[in-house]
Amino acid sequence: MSALLPEDRRWLDAAVRYATPFQGTTAENPAVAALIVLPSRQTVLARAVTGRGGRPHAAAEAIAAAGFEAAGSTLYLTLEPCQHWGRTPPCVASIIRSGIMRVVIGVADSDPRTAGASLAQLESAGVEAILADHAPSRALHVGHIMRHTAGRPHVTAMLAMSSDGMIGQVGAGYERHVGPAARQWMDMLRARSDAVMVGAATARQDDPALAVTLPGLAADTPLRVVLAGAGGIDRKVNLIGGFSGYRTMILAENSVTVDAPVSVEVIRVAGAEGRPDLGKAMQALAKKGIQNLLVEPGQRLVGALLDTGLVDRVVLLTGTSVLGPEAVSAVPGQVFTDVLAAQGFVGCEREALGGDNLMIYERAARPH
Repeated sequence: MSALLPEDRRWLDAAVRYATPFQGTTAENPAVAALIVLPSRQTVLARAVTGRGGRPHAAAEAIAAAGFEAAGSTLYLTLEPCQHWGRTPPCVASIIRSGIMRVVIGVADSDPRTAGASLAQLESAGVEAILADHAPSRALHVGHIMRHTAGRPHVTAMLAMSSDGMIGQVGAGYERHVGPAARQWMDMLRARSDAVMVGAATARQDDPALAVTLPGLAADTPLRVVLAGAGGIDRKVNLIGGFSGYRTMILAENSVTVDAPVSVEVIRVAGAEGRPDLGKAMQALAKKGIQNLLVEPGQRLVGALLDTGLVDRVVLLTGTSVLGPEAVSAVPGQVFTDVLAAQGFVGCEREALGGDNLMIYERAARPH
């Protein structure tokens, strides 16, 4: 296996940038990008990303677009190509037939049906195959990797807080404390997620729609999930009984009564005292193809997720309002950022959004 060239990382970086806006649109498949590049001129012959709903796959689509010109070129892929038959033929076979000379792969596929086998197959056919271990590619496909290695989605918890660290007023729900720019950012994160989840208390108190409201992106509203509590959930909640045209799911403990129309999927999992076991709930979502889960939690749910170690990333949006000490904090009696630090989260990104502040925290050590 030859060494990675300086231009290889630049093309992989470009592939990740191309794929990123398509996150959340490719169903149970990862949003892979493929660039076919003419080495002598360092120009793109064709490019593709995984199709909406997960098909066609990026490599096959790019090869079809390049046609005969693909022979002798370099193919850049953010994820190892599939080599198994599914609803589509294996991409490795298309690569070999195309005459592509060299394949540079951002990160190995954790799907056991592939898991390095594609690299071996390409090399045995005389195609130079390079695994870059490219950090941006790994970040792009972290949900896919997590689903196949840990059996659950990659979980992002997103909270909007007042300047004094409160998430809402007692009995008044978790109202938003940020302005338009921050809300648009939140909407974009929803659009790039496979599912967005709230607890039953938030569903009742806030009565959210959890829809993407950015112009032209309403169709990218993800699966909306309500985690039912011991009291269950009924169709009076807008997410359950309101007509929206968006997919909705309820995750409930086996014994809990759920009043929902047939259009709402109800998934039952084991639990205790009427509350679903969070680990089993995450496994159920992974089995449904959810790779990247966004949680917009209230106080109880954020605490439970952190306590069980099921949060991989925290997005914290802080506004300018002051709610006072009698308001609802994210974690009772504690400073939320101190709790994150104690659990091994580190701040990795900071940005001003209008008058509000965005901070993103990642676990220092996250399983791959």
